Amino acid sequence: MRSGSKPLRTVLQQFDAIAARMLGVVAATALFAMMALTFIDVIGRYGFHHSIFGVAEIIECLMIVSIFAGLAFITAKNEHITVTLMEPLVTRVMGRLQRWLSIAMSVGCTLLICWQLFMHALDLLQSGKRTPVLELPQWIEPMSAAVLSLVGFVLLVQALVRTRGRLGSTSTHVD
Repeated sequence: MRSGSKPLRTVLQQFDAIAARMLGVVAATALFAMMALTFIDVIGRYGFHHSIFGVAEIIECLMIVSIFAGLAFITAKNEHITVTLMEPLVTRVMGRLQRWLSIAMSVGCTLLICWQLFMHALDLLQSGKRTPVLELPQWIEPMSAAVLSLVGFVLLVQALVRTRGRLGSTSTHVD
């Protein structure tokens, strides 16, 4: 039975590694594109008196992709910012309860964010609203955030299953 689960574990670890790498590339590309567009727009606006048409809407879309791809990337690599000021005391007093409450909060908040983004995207899809300048469908932004949140949720659950809830004890990705 163990030999049958090893290939599945290897496939999941490879999926985690590929997903983390792709999310990092997507987030970095979106961030670089925002920087380049802003730089070119400022040069064009002040140097040539011409701004890039719709640059604010483009940067808004890129920011959403950057934030939610980055959040999923951080989840996949288990590199969230943590404050350990009270951790030794809390761990001593609460132990396992603290770990499982933290896991429940992470899973619950990720699911809530994902669900709300999907609901918002569906509302905008049904309404047919468009952006003011480029006239892009407004549902694209929350739907992309929802999909990236869902990827982050899947990676979080896989990491929790693989490490049995001890995310800090083992690596959550394979290089």
